[in-house]
Amino acid sequence: MFGRDDVVKGDDVEAFCRLLLLETAPGSLDEARLAWPAAESFKSTLGETQGVADQISRDKIQIVFSDLSGKGCSALSVLSQIRRVHPQLPLVAILPEEDFSLGLSAFRVGADDVLVRPLDKEALLACRENLQSREQAESQFARTQQEANRSLDDLILLKAIGETTSSTEDLQKLLDRVVDLIQGALDVEIVSLMLVDEENVLTIRSACGLPDDMRHKVMIAPGEGVSGHVLLYGEAVLIDDLSTDGRFPPRDGVVRYRTGSLLSVPIQYQQRIVGVLNVNNKRNREAFTRIDQELLQTIAHQAALAIENMKLVGYLQGKNAELEQAHESLMRLHQDRTRFVCNLSHELKTPLTSVLGFSDLLLNYFDQIETPKLREYIASIYSEGKHLEHLLTGMLRLFSLDSGSENWDWQVASLPEALSRVLENHDVRIQEMNLNLHVDFPEDLLPVWADQDKLELLFDALVDNAVKFNRQGGRLSVTAGNLTLHGEPAVYVQISNQGKTVPRENAEDIFQEYSQLGELDTGKPSGIGVGLATCRAILRQMKGDIFLEPNDEEGTSIGLLLPTRMELNNG
Repeated sequence: MFGRDDVVKGDDVEAFCRLLLLETAPGSLDEARLAWPAAESFKSTLGETQGVADQISRDKIQIVFSDLSGKGCSALSVLSQIRRVHPQLPLVAILPEEDFSLGLSAFRVGADDVLVRPLDKEALLACRENLQSREQAESQFARTQQEANRSLDDLILLKAIGETTSSTEDLQKLLDRVVDLIQGALDVEIVSLMLVDEENVLTIRSACGLPDDMRHKVMIAPGEGVSGHVLLYGEAVLIDDLSTDGRFPPRDGVVRYRTGSLLSVPIQYQQRIVGVLNVNNKRNREAFTRIDQELLQTIAHQAALAIENMKLVGYLQGKNAELEQAHESLMRLHQDRTRFVCNLSHELKTPLTSVLGFSDLLLNYFDQIETPKLREYIASIYSEGKHLEHLLTGMLRLFSLDSGSENWDWQVASLPEALSRVLENHDVRIQEMNLNLHVDFPEDLLPVWADQDKLELLFDALVDNAVKFNRQGGRLSVTAGNLTLHGEPAVYVQISNQGKTVPRENAEDIFQEYSQLGELDTGKPSGIGVGLATCRAILRQMKGDIFLEPNDEEGTSIGLLLPTRMELNNG
């Protein structure tokens, strides 16, 4: 037996604050209460135990002592009832004497400890320490179990994010899915995933819990606010309460959305920060922990890998598309060159046949040929020779222009003067086809900055085409005028005829090297198809442009834009 003075003082005495004493008679368990002097105790006799389980819940009882003296069976029944309703509540049975059978029964119905009268100091203190140790062990077990569950949840989350990053091919869908998974797993109000744009500024690419207008207008530079700090220094930021933290005051003119605790981590790939991942305000109002930070950093790492992989895939797809386009262009070029070789063979063979044929006649029958015929044969040889010269000169000139080996004598050039000489050279053909020539140049037409020889070559090719592809008795029109293009003065020239109309789908083809519309044996006019390609090569050097004009009437119209200032050509 011991009294109040025998109780050991210490903070651990407060481990249990509310006791329920189930007594056989009033005061039969006063000795047990003395082991917890600061505890609040509640008493009940074993004859009045109906509703004791509800009393334990109502009064928030933390330990129960039950006296088994004289009422062992009823006391065991009460203990069994309490244990069924409160499986974790500490229960201590007090035996009247060393009764092994009764003690065993007490343990069977759920007692955590059994004490035997008379109650002494050592037994009560040992009981208290056992209960405290049990409570600590259960608390530790609960924490361990909670951590294990949290780790399992984290693994499930990471697995889900890993599956998402490996299966999703659309970057925006990937980011939205990652944000949704984070919000659900961490049970937070706000999640935002920000990526660095080309100007090294953070913009929100996906978010949950933010107004749409805020998502679209937020732009964070390095060092601005929490996200800017993470971007600049590459370190995570964990804040319990942003309003009292003091490190990141609100910026002028920026409305900060409601936030308490927050966690921001960098999205980093190979020492390069590509974005920032933010979470704000747990719904249970708890603060974020280091465990949350480690989890979010792992997610950010996975997101960084997925983002870079998608960028790489996009880059490779773009390069693949470029290669396919280049392959198609090469195939078209190959086909055009094959056609060009056939065309060239055809165009060269015809005059060569005439030259060789007439030369053979002259060599073998010169003395027998009458003078008029002799002149005719020599004229044919000369004409076909000039045609050959024209073909070869045009082809070689195009190659020279394309290769950049052509010399340019830049000067102020007059369009009317250049066109007049060109039309004079084509006057005979124009007369033969009975073409209606119309030339309209204003008196104030600006001079252009060009090489005079190349300018005449340009107009010669255009007029040659306009005559060649015209109809007998058709109209040949050349008009020009001044205009302003992108704030700079320029000259616009249009050359049109009333021959066949070039389809709109061939608008680019007619300006390509080795390209000429029409079948080789039936619909193709004479020539090897380098005239318009030569025009484009010249205009490329002049920083001008050539294009097929829309035309609802009969014929074809070619438009030109020619610069008038030397700096446009010489840079």
